[in-house]
Amino acid sequence: MLNLLISKIHMKRVILVADLFNSDRDFSEDVVKQQNMVVAQHNDLITKAKYDLTTNEIKVMDYIISKIKPDDEEFDMVHSSLYEISNVLGLKRSGRTYNQLTNTLRNLRQKEVIIYNEKTETATVTGWLKEFDVSRTGQVQAEISLKLAPYLLALKTKGHYTQHVLKDTIQLDSKYSIRLYKLMREADKHRGELMPAIKHTPKELSVLMSAPKSYNWSQLKQNVVDKAIDEINLKIEDMDLELHTKKRGRKVVEVEIHNTFYPIRHNRSANDVPMTNWLVDVE
Repeated sequence: MLNLLISKIHMKRVILVADLFNSDRDFSEDVVKQQNMVVAQHNDLITKAKYDLTTNEIKVMDYIISKIKPDDEEFDMVHSSLYEISNVLGLKRSGRTYNQLTNTLRNLRQKEVIIYNEKTETATVTGWLKEFDVSRTGQVQAEISLKLAPYLLALKTKGHYTQHVLKDTIQLDSKYSIRLYKLMREADKHRGELMPAIKHTPKELSVLMSAPKSYNWSQLKQNVVDKAIDEINLKIEDMDLELHTKKRGRKVVEVEIHNTFYPIRHNRSANDVPMTNWLVDVE
C-alpha cells in the first residue's frame, strides 16, 4: 500500500512537470524586449533600505518591478509564468528551476525590507510581495506590497529615483555585485557628465551591501567589494570602478568607489552606451 501511494505521488509530480512544459510557448522576442525593460526605484529603496535577498531573489524582484509603467498610480497584478521568468533571467528550464522560483516568490513575500524615513522618523517594515498565485500549469500572478508604493509608483512627480536596464542585473552572478551596481547607478545624478562616486565608512558600506556583520574591513574588501568590482568591470559596459581608501593610522576610515568611465573622454565614442530616458524612451 505504501509503495502504491509513493508511486501515485511520483506520477502526480511527473504529470505536473509535463503540464508546465506543455504550456510553454516561444518567448524569444518577448525575452529580448523584457530584458531591455527599465527597473526604476526611489533612491531610498537603494540607499536607505535594509534587506537581505539572494541573487535570484533580487533578480526576480527586479523583473517584477520592470513591469511597472511610469504613469501607473497603483500596483496592477503582475501576470507571468515560471517558464517566462526563467527564460528572462536566463535560468535552465526544468522542474527543479520552477520549484526554486516558486520558493523565491515565497521568500519575497516573507522576507522583510526596512526603509527608514528621516523626515517622519519612522521605519516602514514590509515584505516585497503582498501575495502571489501559481497555477498547475505554472502561470503566475503576483502583487507588490502596497507599502512599497511610495518607492515604486509616480516617480516622475517625486523625482529622486534611479533606473537601470533589467539585463544589467540579470547578468551579474553575485548579490554583492548587484547591490554595488545599484549604488553606483544611484550615484550618477549628473547622467554621466561628472564621475559618479560613492563614499562611506566600511561599516556603512557593509550594511548597504548586506555583507556579514562579522566582517572587518579586510574581509569585506577581499570577499565582497573586490569581487563585486571585478564582476561589474567585466560585465557592465559603462562602468570602470576603482576603489580608494582613506586611513587614520592603520585603520581604514573611509571607502570611495569611483566610476571612471564617466565623464566620457574624447577617445571614447559618445554612442557606446546610450542613456535611457525612462519617462520618454520606454513605451
